[in-house]
Amino acid sequence: MSRQEGNVEKTSIVKIQNVLIVTLQGDIDDHSAQELQQEILQSVIHHQVSGVVIEVSQLELVDSYMGRILSDTARMIRLMGAETLLAGLRPMVAITIVEMGLSIEGVKTALNLEDALEVLKGGRAAAPSLGRDG
Repeated sequence: MSRQEGNVEKTSIVKIQNVLIVTLQGDIDDHSAQELQQEILQSVIHHQVSGVVIEVSQLELVDSYMGRILSDTARMIRLMGAETLLAGLRPMVAITIVEMGLSIEGVKTALNLEDALEVLKGGRAAAPSLGRDG
């Protein structure tokens, strides 16, 4: 399943076993981020998955709005009974998140997609959630 509208045309949502893999590529505007959030939530319901990996290695920028969308989406997914991992944060994106004081609470992180899938299988510990306290 792939999204083919506006700035989300390079975004894909794929189910592998019991996990949704959401790959974000390129810059995503605010409207597209909201559409993507809805699509992810609908996919969680439709596929009855236990985990969602949001792979962001191709994102060069995460602003405060996108940070909030990621955090809100993770909380909504958790309320639906699934876990969320953010995989592939670029160094500049991580620096921006910290410097701007963005809170991405409830979102565990992994170095890459492979590590994220390993965490969801229970074979590896995730990095701590990103929040205001660390």
